[in-house]
Amino acid sequence: MNKIQLAMRNKVNEALGEVEYQLDLFMDNGYKSNFKIEKYLKQLEFKRKLVEMMKPEWDGLIAEVSSEEEDFIEAYNFMNKTQKARFLKFLRSLGEGCDKYIAANEAEWKAETSRRRIMNKAKKRNKQRIEEISKGTGYAKRK
Repeated sequence: MNKIQLAMRNKVNEALGEVEYQLDLFMDNGYKSNFKIEKYLKQLEFKRKLVEMMKPEWDGLIAEVSSEEEDFIEAYNFMNKTQKARFLKFLRSLGEGCDKYIAANEAEWKAETSRRRIMNKAKKRNKQRIEEISKGTGYAKRK
């Protein structure tokens, strides 16, 4: 993993710490919460790649809670059926919230990307022109 990927992973892990805290609050408050992941991601100004790295973190927990395997049933037997259903709904809403956030910001991200591409092309052309000028008269010689 290079430095950029490591920095991205650390940023995602910091954000997931807050989400884990919200999960704990959700269970402590009688399986109710006002936490909206879309607002949280907007506050952090997360980009698409970071959100996509974050999203699969709840898939394992969803699979555990909804599993019919004996070990998982025993692990989550402190929840009754209603609580399990609310918990699963909250976990799924986190994933759906990530999808909504990506969809809401897609146009803005594409516009920013195209703007950067145009700026980079202009810089490259300008650099080439400066090199031409510094080599000679600045005018292309005709044959």
